[in-house]
Amino acid sequence: MNFIKNKKGVSEIIGYILLIAIVVAISVFVYQFLKSYVPKESLTCPDGVTLLIPDYKYNCLENLLNFTVQNEGTFSIGGYFIHASNSTQEIATIDLTHYYTGTNQLSAGAISLGFANALDPGKIVPSVSNGFNLSIDPAVEGTLNKLEIIPMRYVVYQGKNRTASCGNAKISLPIDCN
Repeated sequence: MNFIKNKKGVSEIIGYILLIAIVVAISVFVYQFLKSYVPKESLTCPDGVTLLIPDYKYNCLENLLNFTVQNEGTFSIGGYFIHASNSTQEIATIDLTHYYTGTNQLSAGAISLGFANALDPGKIVPSVSNGFNLSIDPAVEGTLNKLEIIPMRYVVYQGKNRTASCGNAKISLPIDCN
């Protein structure tokens, strides 16, 4: 009788070992499958990307912001990400793309200047194309005191246009009411 009990225990252990082996095999397969979706190279911008804001107008009473963008770098730019901070914040966390009223398109959370890197070095995007109406959202309290603008480029990755944030070229601009 003891012999029968021992056999039953051995088969349970073998069952657990088989179960663990199957789980490990499936997890290796899933890992290899999902690894193919993650890019091997990061989408980065070249070091020569630089934006300049030579002129801005911020009307605190009507909560309207317009500014001129100039490409001072050596590479073309496809657009920019823009965030602001108000009088109660240190870090620029207000995404201004929700309040964009300009003539350009919105793409992947950025103001896009076209389907390619359209802003060539030395070129300017006038302030009429970069308008923001913050009065449409009462959640934006207080006046803005800082803008952070990060250039964006389109990079071809695996035959498709992808957006690459040029975080190394971020500019911070303190703003006052005009």
